[in-house]
Amino acid sequence: MMYAVGLSSFALLGACGSEEEGSEAEADSSELEEAKLVTNWFAQPEHGGNYAALVEGMYEEEGLEMEIEPGGPEISATQIVASGDADFGYTSGEDLVIARDEGIPLVAIGAIFQESPYVLISHEGQVDSFEDLQDKTVFTATAVGYWEYIKEEYELDGVEERAYTGSLAEFVDDENAVTQGYMTSEPYSLDEQDVDIDYLKVSDSGFESYGNVIFTTEDMIENEPEKVQAFMNATVAGWEHYRDTPGETNTYLQEQNPDLTEDKMEYSKEAMDEIVYGGDAEENGFGYMEADNWQSLQDNMNHLELTDSDEDIEESFNMEFLEEAHNE
Repeated sequence: MMYAVGLSSFALLGACGSEEEGSEAEADSSELEEAKLVTNWFAQPEHGGNYAALVEGMYEEEGLEMEIEPGGPEISATQIVASGDADFGYTSGEDLVIARDEGIPLVAIGAIFQESPYVLISHEGQVDSFEDLQDKTVFTATAVGYWEYIKEEYELDGVEERAYTGSLAEFVDDENAVTQGYMTSEPYSLDEQDVDIDYLKVSDSGFESYGNVIFTTEDMIENEPEKVQAFMNATVAGWEHYRDTPGETNTYLQEQNPDLTEDKMEYSKEAMDEIVYGGDAEENGFGYMEADNWQSLQDNMNHLELTDSDEDIEESFNMEFLEEAHNE
């Protein structure tokens, strides 16, 4: 009988303790500052480090209640962040230069990909060099910087240009076709369809651009630097965690994007390892950006008449938060 009373007393104490802990948790949660990141596509390993920081509670540890909104073909991260509907975003180096040229005060605070992840994919044996693109049917996004550069640099005046829609069907059916893609994605999809391919890395063309650039606004940097720092602290930790321990994050990615498979995520993660953690990042750490690379990109975009900017390139990117995050 006394034993039963003891159990009841323990249960009551436990319930009280749980209630108190719950209240503390709610209090802690209420103290978190809301923050939002909008990516450039549906959830995928190319965003793995930021999702790892979310799943592992790294943003919470930095005092942020983080929301990650997936991008997509109809979503412009630059417009969403510029309008104040999100604090941080993903974009390409090209798009950030264009935005600033249009007077939109965005600032890069880290580059996930040290070089462009874009590749030009051809059927096996059809293309060995950029010069071989002559007389091919090429599917690319319209007026994209790297393609305008390649056309001019390699004197490709006999190319049939077609708008890239995201579908690979027309490419698969045409041996003479070439399509843009991410080195972390489309080659895997084509292999699944038993299509033998070769590809040229855009970064080998002479056109330098960072990929999956993490950015915010000048206003955020000036008025909420603590929030920017907290975001970058967790982001750097998340990407370091994802490199070695992707398991729980990949499970979460699959929940957000059911089209992902284990094999696809493993392929993407391995393919992007070199461009995320190699290059300048190997010596300087994840996210590193170099002024000379940004200047080269701005000069090329001006030369191609996609922009007309003479602003100091140092205004386009900020390394302070990234460097501090690496020192944590």
